[in-house]
Amino acid sequence: MKFRWLIVSLLSCSTILTLGTYITKSASAQCVGSHVGIQLNMSEDPARQTSNVQMESEGSCSGNNISTQSTQFNAGGDEPVRQHQEVHQRFQGSNENPTGVNGPTVTNSVVVPVDVRTPANFKR
Repeated sequence: MKFRWLIVSLLSCSTILTLGTYITKSASAQCVGSHVGIQLNMSEDPARQTSNVQMESEGSCSGNNISTQSTQFNAGGDEPVRQHQEVHQRFQGSNENPTGVNGPTVTNSVVVPVDVRTPANFKR
């Protein structure tokens, strides 16, 4: 008897979950732009590490994303080191916005410069 109630309750739960997925609208987010950069220098002299990240959004934007990643690595050497990252992301909206939500594009940029000083007798 308990087994029969277990089966009936499982069928009821699965029916509710199945109907729920067809009845509810799917979630949709605003546009999201992200960039992660790493600049690593291992040498006796410090590197000149710079970055220029530009993220732009024009018009209504919904349900899209841009994600970029960049890694720069230098080990040793006798010349001065310059590491530079140049990133330009652009969202261009359209007249169609199925969500009806007009919010700002979410952007996030992280560039991590790492400068490791090595001793003069560092093996390359």
